[in-house]
Amino acid sequence: MDMFDALERYIKEKATSVSADQIKDYRTLRKHLFAFKAYSSQCLLFRNLNLTFYNEFLDYLYHKVVKPNGSIGLLTNTAGKMIRLLKGFVNYQITKGNIPPMDLKCFKVVEEETDAIYLSEKELAEIYDLDLSDDIQLEQIRDVFITGCFTGLRYSDLSTLSPEHVDLDNENINLKQRKVHKAVIIPMIDYVPTILKKYNYDLPKIPRYIFNERVKELGQRAKLNQKIEVVRKKGHEREKRVYEKWEMISSHTCRRSFCTNMYLSGFPAGELMRISGHKSPSAFMRYIKIDNQQAAKRLKELRSKLIQ
Repeated sequence: MDMFDALERYIKEKATSVSADQIKDYRTLRKHLFAFKAYSSQCLLFRNLNLTFYNEFLDYLYHKVVKPNGSIGLLTNTAGKMIRLLKGFVNYQITKGNIPPMDLKCFKVVEEETDAIYLSEKELAEIYDLDLSDDIQLEQIRDVFITGCFTGLRYSDLSTLSPEHVDLDNENINLKQRKVHKAVIIPMIDYVPTILKKYNYDLPKIPRYIFNERVKELGQRAKLNQKIEVVRKKGHEREKRVYEKWEMISSHTCRRSFCTNMYLSGFPAGELMRISGHKSPSAFMRYIKIDNQQAAKRLKELRSKLIQ
């Protein structure tokens, strides 16, 4: 069986059950495998998926891939995602009986803890209070961003939020998440009711690339200038850069800020997962960004309440 033909069929089969973003990831995997085939000396067949292939492919992802912006090499978590997708694809072929069973234990899904940020409720209030009357598009981006930070919705769900998802009687948002096809009920809290009413419960539809380009301007206008050192790995190499906080804001900041702020406010993690739609505690905890000082403060507050 030709691996690339099988992968193309796999992508078509998955198209009816996963999000467009996941299909894009599968196509990226196919692109990297095809480029690796041209780069590598070994023939790319199912029976050649061994430790030698794994090491060479991972090295290629780290040091040879040319990204759209012209830079070379994928970061650890991006390379790890490609390995995870490849394992899923191969295991699917084994389950279907298309290829003989094989041991993929050596295909380790590499990952590292990221330094991704969240915005505190005070910082979000500063962004919400910005006067953006001189820039209608940026005002719309601000409103979508704040809605995301107080609902925990992924951008794929924010960008399609419409009146049919809003239950005014119970003041909830009811929808099936596009990425994982999981139904969630999200209460409309804080700024959300006012923002949604402003747009007749039909949030502005802004392309993600424009959103991610301009959302940083919100942090810049709010003077979120805290210096943050970011260390990322490519294989055994470490890259260190210092950013100002506003430079790191993106659509992912919404969901991370929601989960972290609600967790810090004392809302139980198990119930919060039902609202955010996370499937496992480990996946949920990756979104919780608290430092050692915050953890110590949180424990002190909890103990003082118990003593009272």
